[in-house]
Amino acid sequence: MSVGLEQLDISAVAAPNLRDDFPDTFARRAVVSVVRGFGTLHRLMLPHYARFGLTPPQFQLLTVCNRLQDKPLTQRHLAEALYVSNPNITVMLSRLEEAGLIEREVNPKDRRQKFVRLTPKARRLLKRIWAVQPAQLEYVTRGLDDDERSQLAHLLNKLTAAHQSLGTTDAKAVETN
Repeated sequence: MSVGLEQLDISAVAAPNLRDDFPDTFARRAVVSVVRGFGTLHRLMLPHYARFGLTPPQFQLLTVCNRLQDKPLTQRHLAEALYVSNPNITVMLSRLEEAGLIEREVNPKDRRQKFVRLTPKARRLLKRIWAVQPAQLEYVTRGLDDDERSQLAHLLNKLTAAHQSLGTTDAKAVETN
């Protein structure tokens, strides 16, 4: 049963007690909850990836490269897929290249572009990580049953898709008067 926002008692929404003088809204509670959830996941995943000599963003970058390995993958495409700036992706790629996990090759048709691909060393590392990744993911999402995990993924994907369809995925402040 779907209930409109105007019918819900905001105090019934499971979220942190905000205890301040600012408006207590559904949007604020949602954003605070997402930020707190991200912080929790980051703290729980950091030592997991550190065992493999990676940070969570480096693991994500390697995973995206692996998933898109059949396509020519540029640094710009990676930056967009990971929602990071071009300078940030350049630093990440440099570190992974120094570790022997990725290779970059200049696009012969456009020398301003570089193609990125995983090395065999990176593929072996990803296999080692994925051998233990399912248990780690179960650990970090404990407290949620499978239906709640599915609902969480659905809602976060819906939020992302809404901004992608509107072209609002770049950082921008809302204009106020």
